[in-house]
Amino acid sequence: MYSFINSLLPATLLCIFCANSALAIDGEATATLSVSPQFCITASEEQNCDIELLLSWHTTIPQVVCILSNYQALPKWCADSADIKALSLKVSTQEDIQFILINKLTHQTLAGAQLNITPTAEPQARRRFRNPWSLF
Repeated sequence: MYSFINSLLPATLLCIFCANSALAIDGEATATLSVSPQFCITASEEQNCDIELLLSWHTTIPQVVCILSNYQALPKWCADSADIKALSLKVSTQEDIQFILINKLTHQTLAGAQLNITPTAEPQARRRFRNPWSLF
């Protein structure tokens, strides 16, 4: 009986290890990052979008994360603990900003989000129906 338990113990430990590894892989794959609002509408292409953003994230496995972006004022931000799940920041930009959520220890990419800057369309000149030289 004792030898039977000893022969099952390594197999059981291997199964538990594999299950935990699969859970870790799935947990990292199911991380989400969201930016709110997702769009900023400006009056023209030359006008800056001045807006306050809320970045929030969720991971199935608690982990300390960092956020990378192509926004020059915030190239990299890292959380102090796994309990932090959101970041509020003010931005002023004319271009789209991409945010990437990474694991602080492994630098593995977990999720991504984007702020889209959209200028409004210029009003088109209204066409006259009659020519200015028309007599009628």
